[in-house]
Amino acid sequence: FWCCRGFYDAWQALHYAKQAIAGVERRIVDGIDGEGPGFWLRKSFGVRPKNYDDLRGNSIPILMIAATKGGVGKTSLTGSLAAHFAMRWTQRRQNASAAMPLRVLVIDQDFQASFSLMTVDENGRLGAMLSKSNQLVSGELGDGRAQTAAEPISRPGMVDGLSIWTIPANYDLAQAENRMMIKWLLPIARTALIDRLLQALRVREAEKTQTTDLRYVLAEALLHPRVQISFDVILIDSPPRLTTAHVQAMCAATHLLVPTILDGLSSDAVNRYLDQVATHKLGPPGDRDRAICPHLQPIGIVCTMVPPFRASLDGKLNVLQAKIAAGRLQPPIVPQDCFIRQRTPYRDHAGERIAYAATSQNAAHAELRDEVDRLGDWLSPKIGANAIGWLRRE
Repeated sequence: FWCCRGFYDAWQALHYAKQAIAGVERRIVDGIDGEGPGFWLRKSFGVRPKNYDDLRGNSIPILMIAATKGGVGKTSLTGSLAAHFAMRWTQRRQNASAAMPLRVLVIDQDFQASFSLMTVDENGRLGAMLSKSNQLVSGELGDGRAQTAAEPISRPGMVDGLSIWTIPANYDLAQAENRMMIKWLLPIARTALIDRLLQALRVREAEKTQTTDLRYVLAEALLHPRVQISFDVILIDSPPRLTTAHVQAMCAATHLLVPTILDGLSSDAVNRYLDQVATHKLGPPGDRDRAICPHLQPIGIVCTMVPPFRASLDGKLNVLQAKIAAGRLQPPIVPQDCFIRQRTPYRDHAGERIAYAATSQNAAHAELRDEVDRLGDWLSPKIGANAIGWLRRE
């Protein structure tokens, strides 16, 4: 038995490694050299969660904020929208007789931990503990444990009583992602061998134990009833790389918002990222059966770090729009009055707190909040706020 198991493990590892290599090897399509669709699309011996289709309308909104280019203000945008939802909207799910603030969960998936450092870290606390995002990506916060692991945000200089919680990250998340990626590339499904041996020997009818597909670990955690009841909206601050956590976010989110800077380099990055999302959402061209995140809805491209002066942006927007129109997915660019402009409070509060939720009340903060509110109001119906009973505060 031990010899058979060893040979079977080796054969299976080589089989999956060959599939992974096929997914990333260079190929010629229509006479043009190109790269493969990626190893995350290969077949898995695991399964999707049974309630995975709840993402098609029965889940609370799970908004993924992602781009594969760094430095576009993704974390600042995530924090601003979290504060907007918590401070400007109410819900009656928690108490049918009274409007309560929205309960927002922010998942920090970037091992640089920018969001965690500016919302929960005090006295370097994060550096001395295993991060919750490490446990989340590793599948250790299933069965509703993500709800109890979430930490309320609290930092000096921010509004008190914010109904925002977070799953914080730290640098150890990078190692966890690598470990899970290796498990994905070289899975060892020894239970499958045991099942086959028992069936072949007719000892008894094998009880098949199904393992969750590694790509859907986050989806399984967030779709648990305890998490769905405890929060009203989830924001995922995804890393600017197509890592294990990023792929898990694509498979767990209901909606996608892509931030970008208005320049040529960033426009190319948006086009490339949307192409990657399309490959995972729709499958490679002509092969829809390999799609892994069919319920993810890209709802918009938002321009960030726009200069505060009101110069015309039409030329740059036309370039960006043309690149989006050439892709398989064509989410709209949000209205210009929803763009996130360069504001002094973002710089003043960087790394220390969410600028939107700062206790400061000067004109610069008011302008910042107004434009984030416009973006949040534009997003809310797109993620189903009306259908789930959100109410905008006056």
